[in-house]
Amino acid sequence: DATNTVVTVVINGQTYTATVDSAAGTWTVSVLGSGLVADADKTIDAKVTFTDAAGNSSTVNDTQTYTVDTTAPNAPVLDPINATDPVTGTAEPGSTVTVSFPDGTTATVVAGTDGTWSVPNPGDLKDGDTVTAVATDPAGNPSLPGTGIVDAVGPNTDGVNFAVDSVTADNVINASEASGNVTITGVLK
Repeated sequence: DATNTVVTVVINGQTYTATVDSAAGTWTVSVLGSGLVADADKTIDAKVTFTDAAGNSSTVNDTQTYTVDTTAPNAPVLDPINATDPVTGTAEPGSTVTVSFPDGTTATVVAGTDGTWSVPNPGDLKDGDTVTAVATDPAGNPSLPGTGIVDAVGPNTDGVNFAVDSVTADNVINASEASGNVTITGVLK
């Protein structure tokens, strides 16, 4: 029987008047995020006042508590990357890690309780490519990007002297040697 319905919310001592959609049964109000952060008790105090044609009014109150988390996680750390193995690293435990590859594709995974994560390697990475990863914590705060440079080239073996010595003095395994251990040696310079 109300002819007028007014919803107000109080945040950090500031009163805001909401827009009421009686047909939909909803209300909405835009408040300053800084006011939500500054509110000492982190509680939204809401009140709806119904007023009838004769000027009589009734009110109903409600509250909603909330928390604030505005701290971004640290940038993910990427382990060394090659052209084929999964891309791995560490990030804030429970954060969602989005890995971006040079071809524009992405892979997303949730970091484990120890912070480790792994995504499949797209298989087309080239030496010198940059792979980036961003961690987003459960509150929605994104990190700065962590980066890794692809190393797809094996170590240089030019000039390596590698050889296996004779297996035994005569390079023949006799019965005595066959029943025990044989030391195999070589050169690596």
